[in-house]
Amino acid sequence: MITWGNVARVPLFDSLQAVEIAEVCRLLYARHFPAGAPIISAGDSGSAMYIIESGEAVAEHGDDLREPLGPGDFFGEAALLEHRRHKSDVVATSPCRIYVLDSVALAQLGRRHPELLRAIREVAKERRRDVPEDRRQTPKQET
Repeated sequence: MITWGNVARVPLFDSLQAVEIAEVCRLLYARHFPAGAPIISAGDSGSAMYIIESGEAVAEHGDDLREPLGPGDFFGEAALLEHRRHKSDVVATSPCRIYVLDSVALAQLGRRHPELLRAIREVAKERRRDVPEDRRQTPKQET
């Protein structure tokens, strides 16, 4: 069960009012991953973004870069927003409870709270700047 208190503690949602957090709770669903389980894999479709409620994970960006992730961290937003495949693996390093926000829910949230969608886009943009040019993927073009 996704509780208001757990969602309110996620930094991404800390600017929202109580009624807005309740709305976010209705849009999320939770998944559990045991230690060692892949949460996302490079090459998978970016159909959702993920927020760690509890536990720890690691984002593996190739052979040489590993980024630890913990409660409140989110990932998968760039692939979701850019309609592309994930370029990194994220693996649970301890049992994890993950909140999932899929593309339909993100669109609903963005219509009601454009400032939140802007914040997510800004994080994706900042993270993209941090990726070396030779590791970037071009977003899929609409036809």
